[in-house]
Amino acid sequence: MKKIVSFILGSLFALNLTITAANSAANEVRVAYFLEWPSPNLEDMQKKNFAKALGVPVKWTNFTNGGAMTDAMLAGDIDISYSQGLVPFINAVKSNAPIKLVDIAMEYGMGGTTCVTSNASGITKANATELEGKKVAVPLGTMAEYVFDESMKVVGADRSKMDIIQMDPEEGAAALVSGDVVMACLFGGNSIKAAVAVGSRLLTVQEARDAGILGIDITSVTDKFMKEKKIYGKWKLRCILKRNGNSRWSSRH
Repeated sequence: MKKIVSFILGSLFALNLTITAANSAANEVRVAYFLEWPSPNLEDMQKKNFAKALGVPVKWTNFTNGGAMTDAMLAGDIDISYSQGLVPFINAVKSNAPIKLVDIAMEYGMGGTTCVTSNASGITKANATELEGKKVAVPLGTMAEYVFDESMKVVGADRSKMDIIQMDPEEGAAALVSGDVVMACLFGGNSIKAAVAVGSRLLTVQEARDAGILGIDITSVTDKFMKEKKIYGKWKLRCILKRNGNSRWSSRH
C-alpha cells in the first residue's frame, strides 16, 4: 500500500509540473463513471452540477470496469474517467497510455471489492488451498484482481495453481450462482449482493482491513483533453470532482 500511495503522490506532483493553460474551450465534456458505486457524483450528475460548474454540457457514460474506461479514452470517446480503479490506471501508464492522474476519487475498504466463495464448495479461509485446481472468476487488470492477489497471500493459496477465468463482476456473480466457478472476485454493490446470496466473503471487511488491503479509485484525464480543451486546471477538477463529491461521501461512510 505504501508503494501505491507513493505512486499517487508522484503522479500528482508530475501533473503539477505538466498541466498547461487551455488553447480552446470544450464544447462537451465526456465523463466515464461506474454505476454501481453509490458515490455523490451520481447525485451531481442528476442535478447537472458538473455542467453548471464547467459551463458546458457533460455527457456521462457508464462502464463496467476501469480497463474499459482506459480503452474508451484511448479511442477518443472519453475525456475524464471518474472512479477508475488505480490498478487499471497503473497498467495503462505502464503501457505508455497518454492519460494523467488528477485526483483520488475515493478510498474505500473491502466492503465494495471482495472475493466470495460459494457455500456449495465448502471453501472458506480455513481451507482456502482447496481453491487450487478449481475455477475462479476474476476481472483481470482491475482493483478486484489486486484484492484477489492480496487475499490469496493472506489465506496461503497459490494463484498459479487455480483456473482463473476473466469475468466482469456481473458475469462472475452469475457464474458463482450457477456453480460454474467456486469463487468470484468482484466490485460493485449489485454484483456482491448477488454473490453473497449463494456464498460468503473469503475475508471479512475487517480481516481485509487488518491485512492492509485497501481500495483506491482515481480520476484521470487524457493528455489531449488536458492540453487542447479548457479544463480549467487541476484545482478546478479537484473542486468539482472531489470537494462537491467526496466531502459528502466521507460524511456518509
